[in-house]
Amino acid sequence: MFFPSKNIAMKTFLIIVLLVLSAASAAFSQQILKISKAELVSILNDPSDKLHVIHFWATWCGPCVTELPEFQKAIRESDENKVDFRFISLDFPSEADQKLTSFLKKNNYTFKVYLTTETDYNSWIDLVDQGWQGSIPATLFFNKARKVHHFAGEPLDKAQLVKTIQSLL
Repeated sequence: MFFPSKNIAMKTFLIIVLLVLSAASAAFSQQILKISKAELVSILNDPSDKLHVIHFWATWCGPCVTELPEFQKAIRESDENKVDFRFISLDFPSEADQKLTSFLKKNNYTFKVYLTTETDYNSWIDLVDQGWQGSIPATLFFNKARKVHHFAGEPLDKAQLVKTIQSLL
């Protein structure tokens, strides 16, 4: 026996379920924003009264990969109204879709990831910190409103990261 109204209701229900699942999947997927040198400069000049933590790293950098779980823990413990974390990947733009995306997904990282499209690093590293030679991992802490600037050109564990954040707030 064929019941058209039940068939339509079932199809509608299945479509709604699929849409909800698709939306949930998209919400949990990691988005990588590609940024130019000008966009990086804009990030570095953010005037908001927050402590900005800008971490420079790459998937091919062993110490960078080792410290990322420490950053993820620190993010969970930080007040997002006071601290803004951004992770700028120095991975090669041509390999980002394959390597960077799969790395982030595999490790369930949820932080904001940016990929610099400006591969002439010498053209912008002095804008981050005059003393930075370009080695990674490196982390910049700043708050333009309060004239705070601190640069760490070495790996940080969670304790060092939290201590630095607390001292700069």
